This record gives sequence, C-alpha cells and structure tokens, in this order.
Amino acid sequence: MLKKMLSIHPCVKRRLTSAGVLGLSMLFFLGNSSCSGGSQATGTTMQAGETVTVESSEEPADSACAYFYFLWGQSAEAEEKYDEAMEAYEKALVCDPGAVHVDQKLAVLLFNMGKKELAVVQLEKMIADDPANLQNRLLLGNIYSSMGQNDQARGVYEGILKVVPDNPQALLMLGALYASDRDFLQAQKMLERLVAVDDRSFDGYRYLAKLYRELNYYDKAVEAYEKALTLNWSPMLAYEAADLYEYRQQYDQAAAIFKRLLEEDEANAKIRGRLARLYIIQGKVDEALAELEELKNYTSDTAVVDLAIGRVLLDEKRYPEAIALFEKMLKEDENKDVARSMLALTYYESGEMEKAKRILREVPVTSKDYEESILMLAQILLGEKDNQRAATLLRNVIDGADTRRPSFYFLLANLLREEGDPEAGRQVFEQAVQAFPDNPRVFFEYGLYNDRVGRLEDAVARMEQVLAITPDDAYALNYVGYTWADKGINLEKALEYIKRAVDLKPEDGFVRDSLGWVYYKMARYQEAVKELEAAAAMQPEDPTIQEHLGDAYQKAGELQKAIEAYGRAVSLYTDEVKKAHALAEMKALQNSDKQD
Repeated sequence: MLKKMLSIHPCVKRRLTSAGVLGLSMLFFLGNSSCSGGSQATGTTMQAGETVTVESSEEPADSACAYFYFLWGQSAEAEEKYDEAMEAYEKALVCDPGAVHVDQKLAVLLFNMGKKELAVVQLEKMIADDPANLQNRLLLGNIYSSMGQNDQARGVYEGILKVVPDNPQALLMLGALYASDRDFLQAQKMLERLVAVDDRSFDGYRYLAKLYRELNYYDKAVEAYEKALTLNWSPMLAYEAADLYEYRQQYDQAAAIFKRLLEEDEANAKIRGRLARLYIIQGKVDEALAELEELKNYTSDTAVVDLAIGRVLLDEKRYPEAIALFEKMLKEDENKDVARSMLALTYYESGEMEKAKRILREVPVTSKDYEESILMLAQILLGEKDNQRAATLLRNVIDGADTRRPSFYFLLANLLREEGDPEAGRQVFEQAVQAFPDNPRVFFEYGLYNDRVGRLEDAVARMEQVLAITPDDAYALNYVGYTWADKGINLEKALEYIKRAVDLKPEDGFVRDSLGWVYYKMARYQEAVKELEAAAAMQPEDPTIQEHLGDAYQKAGELQKAIEAYGRAVSLYTDEVKKAHALAEMKALQNSDKQD
C-alpha cells in the first residue's frame, strides 16, 4: 500500500532518488502541485520512467513531502499497521530530516512495537542533537516511566527542573512517580509546587485530591476535588468526590453530586442506587423509595430493585406495604425463593407467627433458602417455648438424606444441651460425623460443643480433625494452640500453631491475644506485651485481653500499666467471678505500690 502511495507523488520521488533510497519507475502527477508544495503549474509533466537525481546535501527540506508521509504514518499507526507506519515516518524524515515531531512519533511507535530500547536510543540521540528541546526529554522520561524504570525517569524529570524549575509537566510526572513509589511527602511537594505555578492545572489538583485522601488529609482533599471539578467537570472524579463526602458524612454535598451525575446520565443504575442508599442513611425514606422506583425504569432486573424496596419497607416497619410487595413477587418466577423468605420474615417481625410458619413450611428442599427457612422455623418455635416441636422438626429433617444439613444437627445438639442433656447432644454430633465425615465445619462445631460441656480433651481432638481436613483453618489452629498454652503444655507446638493462625488472620485481635498468651506462658514477657498490646488495640472492648495484658505488664515490671490494664478489665467484665479476679490483681498491685 505504501509503495502505491509512493508512485503517485512526484515530489516524493525526487526526494527519495536524491537520497539514494528508492528508484521509482512510474510516477503519476497529482494536479499541478510542485515539489515545494506550491500551487503554481510547472509547465512540464513527468513521464513514466523518468528519473530525477538531486544531491541530498543541497536539497532543501520538503515540508509537503514530509507532511504527506507523516499523515500516512499516522493513518497506518491508527490501524495498528506498525511496520508500515515506521516506514512512512522514516520516509518523512528523508523528506525533512529536521522534522522533530516525526522523530518523536517514531520514538513512540518504536515503544508501541515493543522496541523499547530502540525508542530510548532514538530519544537520546534527539536530545544529544538538540539539548534545549524539553519535549524530547519529557518523552524520554515518560518512556522510562512506562518501562518501570522509575529512577531513570526521575533523573530525566529532575534534569528538566534544573533547566526550567517550574516546568509543569515535569512537576506532574515527578509527583506521580513519587506517589507510585509511596513517597507521599515528595509527591505532595511536587504537586503543590505544580498548582502554585499553574493554579489551573486540572491534573495537578486531581492527583493532589487522591494523594490527600491517601494521607487522610480530608479537608485538603475536598478542596482539591472542588478545585479540579471547577476547572474541568469529570464524572469519574465527581464520583470520587461524592464518595469522600459520604465517608465524611457530608451527605448533602454527596447527594448534590449524585443528582448532577444523574442529570447527565439518568440511566446510571449504580449512581441512582448510591443516591437511594444516601437518602436511607439520612432518614429520607420516601426520597429513597422514589429513587428505587425510578431505577426500575432503567434496569432489566426489576425484581432485585423490588427486593431492595421491600427491605427498606421492612426496616421501616411498614409491614402492610412490604407484605403486599413480597406477595406480588411470589406470583412471579424470578427471585421467588428470596421473596418467600422475606415475606416470612415480614410476618415474623410483624407478629403474625402462624403466617410466618406457613410460608416457611412451603419452602422446597431444592430452594437455596431451604436451610435458612428450617432454622428460622425452629427459632420461631423455640421463641414460642415449644421446644418439643422444634426438636421434632429438626429430627424429621435430619432423618432424610436430601433434607439434612449440618446446621440442623448443631441446633438440635445445643437445644438438648440447654435442656440439661449434654450427652444426648454429643450423640447428635456423632450422627452428624457419620452423615458428613469430610465436612470440617462439623468437627469444628463439635469441638466447640465439647468445650462448652467441659470436655477439653475431646474439643482439642475434634479441632485436630478439622486440621487434618483443612490444615490452614486459622481458628482451629488458634483453638488448639491457645488451649495448650492455657494449660501450659506443648508450648513450642502451641507457638507454631498460633503463629500460623496469625499469618492467616493478622488483623484478628483474638488470634493475636493467643500469640501474646503463649509468649506469656513461655516467660517471654516482652514479646507477650508487644502482641497483647496489638491485640488490645484490635479488640479494645474485650476484658480477657485486657487482663492478659495486665498479667504481661506485671511480669515485665511495668506495674502502673498493669494496674491500668486490670482496671479496664474490671470495667469490661460482666462475669462477676472474672471481674473479682481482675479486681483482686489490681488491688494487690496498688497495695504493693503503696508499701514501696
């Protein structure tokens, strides 16, 4: 295709033959344009086979020829015909070796073709030829950045700032680079310099808003968002700003943005849903319901919206409206099971227990809500003090291979335990083990049951069965490790188990407490303090963790901190025996301190 184009432009032929690049045998003269790009007729017509030879050193730059090839290269590049585009750009440079914009396009093309090192070489040559051209430097920095070579990119941008200290593009790119490396202080400096130099820099304020939010500088983030949106309204950025307003409980400002976004895109279900949720948070229930009703005009999944409306009505105790909606949904095929469950829940919360029980009994075993319906029905019966019927219901569903579920065994066993027959409950768990021998949850719940009835060895054995099936069950690891530590046995193995649990659940304060406690039992008190302080920070309202922390402080010699930790435990405990124990520890330390 390119050669076909070459054959129809006489000025191209002269330029290329003079450079010794290409000899053409056929030329077609386009109109009366001259090789210099003018419109004056030359008075001669080039014939097929004619050759023109001009010394390249004397040939002036032919901008028309270069522009022709430049456009052709852009067209080929847009069609991802990269080899053809590269050939065209090279021909443009033959026509005009000083065409810097073509050099730049060629460098970018090389990068897009995966020839990154060649792109860098091309740009470095251009910079050597013209050190004052900052665009070439910026392009080189951008390519380094795209290659992940951030140090080299920073060096280029910093070099630009040495020449032009307030170059906006270099400041912007440096800010972005520092932010990507999580050097937020330097990123902040660069971006704040940028907006000081150019207070109309949309990108500057946009990136500053994101950066301030990352740093929890929320007031500054809001200001930056507002400035950026004033300069250039961007729906995506506006959505971010609304999200921040909502996070800061500035609900009116968030709602205003969502409304404007809906004016521009009324069919945007996500935004309409966010606005409805915002209204619910504000207690503007009617406005929320209106938005949800409007949403049904823009989605094919109206049943999901109806469910959301029903939940709002239920939360607001508008039971007749909720019942009417769920009954209507029951007549439709879509989301029928969910509608049935929600209808039962509505009847239950409105006090119509018989209707709730009738609906729950209608849930088929094939429904994904079957298990939940049986559990809810049993809970209603238990709430009515009809334990016998609840137990009968659970035994009946356990008897059928297609109707039994592990949770039915758990509820029945605990019901029997509460009625004073823990051994009968254990027999129910044995049945569960027979029915679900590979289900780790069965063994886990069985372990907890044994713990409740004081059979700690059996509890540990069941938890080890959990680990035989799922070795990375963090809570089984934690249970076994903590139990051993609390008894002062198998401490090394306990430490191994609990460390694995912490690796799996690093933000769980109770698991972290176990790690501190095993260190305490191993007399590694400084490590115990460190982990128990972390646990207390994660679960500040747990009295056991506070008491453990008091014990560790006491052993570590930090008596005042121990007194304070015991005091917190005393204030948090509801169990009078445990409260008395923590209080005794606190008073003993206080008396000791007075004697000293």
